[in-house]
Amino acid sequence: MDRAKIFQIIIAVVMLIAMLYGRHVSYPDNVHDLHGLPLVWGTHQLVTIFGPLDSWMVNLTNLAVDLVFWVGLILIAPYLENMLNKE
Repeated sequence: MDRAKIFQIIIAVVMLIAMLYGRHVSYPDNVHDLHGLPLVWGTHQLVTIFGPLDSWMVNLTNLAVDLVFWVGLILIAPYLENMLNKE
């Protein structure tokens, strides 16, 4: 397998991790997990001032922008790898 394909696979794995990993945010009376990188597309609310909660807020625009960013990066990865090898 050539280096460009390996580079694409590595970026695809990083994309999956970045899109699915939930960053835990906790401050008084509000606990939630944020999903998405570079933009937060999902918020999983766990605790509020009123007690435990299980609520999801999904921003479809941010999800679409995240997907376009990561898929675009995967598609241009071979060109980036080729440019890095020339130098």
